[in-house]
Amino acid sequence: MKGNPEERAIALGEYITANNATVRSAAKAFGISKSTVHKDIPKIAGTFYGKSTIFLPGGVLV
Repeated sequence: MKGNPEERAIALGEYITANNATVRSAAKAFGISKSTVHKDIPKIAGTFYGKSTIFLPGGVLV
């Protein structure tokens, strides 16, 4: 998935929380590199909350 980085970051966040996905599996599902996932996630940090995953400011996963 190429295109708008903000839209991609939102889609990544939704995918990761819905599937309890790893960075590696999300990158593979979206056809992007792990580095791109790491770069995009901080753009939406604090937006998505899941049962076992919370994105904190700075893109840190808890």
